Amino acid sequence: MKFHMRPFQDESDYWSIRNFLREVFLLNDRLEHSWHVGRLDHWRWHFIQTCQLTPPVEQVTTLWETGDGRIAAVLHPICHDEIRIHIHPHFRTPELEDEILTYAEQHHFDYLPSGQRILYSPVFSEDTLRQQVQQQRGFGKRPGWAHHWRRDLNQPLPPVPATPGYLIRSMGAESEHSARSWASWRAFHAEEPDENYDPDFTWYHNIQSAPLYRRDLDIVAATPQGQIAAFCTLSYDDYTRSAICELVGTAAEYWRLGLGKAVMLEGFHRLRHLGCTRVFATATEEPADYLYGSVFTTFQVTETWTKTW
Repeated sequence: MKFHMRPFQDESDYWSIRNFLREVFLLNDRLEHSWHVGRLDHWRWHFIQTCQLTPPVEQVTTLWETGDGRIAAVLHPICHDEIRIHIHPHFRTPELEDEILTYAEQHHFDYLPSGQRILYSPVFSEDTLRQQVQQQRGFGKRPGWAHHWRRDLNQPLPPVPATPGYLIRSMGAESEHSARSWASWRAFHAEEPDENYDPDFTWYHNIQSAPLYRRDLDIVAATPQGQIAAFCTLSYDDYTRSAICELVGTAAEYWRLGLGKAVMLEGFHRLRHLGCTRVFATATEEPADYLYGSVFTTFQVTETWTKTW
């Protein structure tokens, strides 16, 4: 089958892609062979708007369509030299994979200090089709992994552990954004000097602007003085009855108190009450992997594939 390739055209394309991802997710038995719709939103409202890891969505997103206008595949970078490919399972062939990779090599590469070009394309360890196509195109496996954890919430769920001295609750109003921003800094930049901290917390407005954001699923562990010690922000898609954990962390001075596990399990219980039956999180570093292994039940592995030329 021949497909028509075209660039992202207008805002309606974004909402069409969101619905496409939902359809694909269900056809793939709710496994993350393509992104959960919440990951697309997080990419747009956080990776692009706040972190500025890529240009705007409309400048870096490409669609492949059938003759009657149905989306068959979507390509975009998650950052400037690492791509994500989403393909409808009914249209997935080695030929379409090859065509998409050819385009990616032309538009989404970066330069190494040596002057060579480089492109990253992580692949699930069981995805032999994509591995074969990438190998034929000169890609090879490099050190690096990601664990894509999941848990089915229609199975028994542990209780939320007790956290003496800390209140597990929903994120507060805008007056609490500064404390939430500082907790994020201490969770993810603990080894940096505090003078590097940017007190501008408007990035959190972007998080709250994402379509699936709900304050009752933005869980924090707070001290009696109002300091935020840990946090877990979940995005729930009721169409697929599934959710993702996108922002999970504990401020360094509160590590090893069980607060990360507590806020996650509180979120899982709230999700189940809303009708969610599966929740996901992705770990690329050992501390996150250890935490997720304590609350999730199974995972898939993506391996790092790169091409240099």
